[in-house]
Amino acid sequence: MLERLEHFIQKLKVEKNYSENTINSYLYDLRSFEDYLKKRKFSFKKSFKDQSIFKNYFRLLARKKLSPKTIKRKYSSLSTYINFLIDIKIIKINPLNGIYTPKLSKKLPSVLTLDEIKKIFKEAENTDNELLGLRDRCIIELLYSCGLRVTELCELKVSNIQFDLNVIRFFGKGNKERIIPLTFYAKEWLEKYLYQSREILSSRKSANQRYIFLSNNGKKITRAAIWQSIKKYVNLAGINKSVSPHTFRHSFATHLIDGGANLIEVQKLLGHSDISTTEIYTHLSRDFIDSEYMKAFEKNNN
Repeated sequence: MLERLEHFIQKLKVEKNYSENTINSYLYDLRSFEDYLKKRKFSFKKSFKDQSIFKNYFRLLARKKLSPKTIKRKYSSLSTYINFLIDIKIIKINPLNGIYTPKLSKKLPSVLTLDEIKKIFKEAENTDNELLGLRDRCIIELLYSCGLRVTELCELKVSNIQFDLNVIRFFGKGNKERIIPLTFYAKEWLEKYLYQSREILSSRKSANQRYIFLSNNGKKITRAAIWQSIKKYVNLAGINKSVSPHTFRHSFATHLIDGGANLIEVQKLLGHSDISTTEIYTHLSRDFIDSEYMKAFEKNNN
């Protein structure tokens, strides 16, 4: 029912270089709206000329008590699709213009202390499975000391590493080139992994030679596998926090700012297109310092 949907998805893949997860979110949101139109027997042409249909749709989402974040995402998916239709001259005006959507409060992400990160490192180093433990230790090091996104890490190829220049060079989110300094410890663990664990993993039958991080059967590692490994080490370390792969990136940025790093430089390292995204870490840094101070104060007075 929705026109040129396949063309739209192809545009997201080729021109925007969106990940499979992001594209699936767009498809899910657009299919949900399509179902809404079908149930009410609205035609495509009528719906995109009648703003009240969109207003009623978002009122319905609010009545269903969907979170503001979910409603905002659905609005964004629809708006991107409609702007695509305007570009190819299917419709002339965006019917979403002027429609209210809930404002999102900036939620400060969770951050690990240096001691907590060291504990997680230690658990990966001391695991019974030395082959995968070395791989996981290297993964966590790159997530933290290079601030990589988990998707970037999964897609990391041997050709992206320039050991002679001590940099990682690749195209990240939004098809933007990122040049990331390879820290001393990141380089050390990467070399250990490449010349020890990966040599064995890449020798597996039907192994994928292009990618750096491989599963036990030699295939490209998945986001889910990295999540599971991190959850295991966090539990073994006795850390009672909600920790994801992205937590290490948040911690990397916060510790840099705590150490006096320039906000613009942190923005470049993280690959943020908007400085306001990086600025959240200045607030996080102050809260983090206050929190750590209070913990130390309470500990010394018990």
